[in-house]
Amino acid sequence: MRQLSALDAQFLNFETATHVANVGGLAILAGPVAGRDVLALLRERMDGIPQLRRRLVRVPFGLDHPYWAGDEAVDFDYHVRELALPAPGDDEQLGEQVGRLHERPLDRARPLWEMYLIHGLTGGRSAVYTKLHHAAVDGLTGAEMLSALVDRRPCPPCRGTGVPPRPSSHAGAGRSAPGRQSGAPAEVPGRGRAAARPVARRVPGPRSRDAVAAAGP
Repeated sequence: MRQLSALDAQFLNFETATHVANVGGLAILAGPVAGRDVLALLRERMDGIPQLRRRLVRVPFGLDHPYWAGDEAVDFDYHVRELALPAPGDDEQLGEQVGRLHERPLDRARPLWEMYLIHGLTGGRSAVYTKLHHAAVDGLTGAEMLSALVDRRPCPPCRGTGVPPRPSSHAGAGRSAPGRQSGAPAEVPGRGRAAARPVARRVPGPRSRDAVAAAGP
């Protein structure tokens, strides 16, 4: 186990009922993406993303900073969720939905991250919103995560599980990450909306029930 630094522990202590220390990233994709392909991609590349495989262990009575412990049984059905915007699915609706998702505190009994696959955007687009706790990730580790998940080149039409091969080196991928953000959207393999299956039928929270329709088969 590795103990949190004083700075990382401060991000935990900063949180209150009205303030969270979440950081997030939103990728808008040019076409539909299947939820099962996102799950397959995460499972295939999980070894290269330690931030998604560890949870907090508290010191009794809070006498010292918490520790990170490895979690080999990550519950993907909890962490990866799928939803759809109601029509028309414009960028304003997407921003409002991401804001609602971002403001919810993460469960400290689990690895401190959540990922949402969002359908129903205008123009046949989809989006992936990823939320992590600031105690678990900073700018550098966030770039490393991006390089582990996103390929440097568009993949060909995917077959089988839909998971492209992992790049042999993260160094080049890390340098290409800013270009990916400012240029073409990241490529996540998928077979279209008809192939998507619900990862989570409902995103919890009373504020989202009227604004979100759960994605279905």
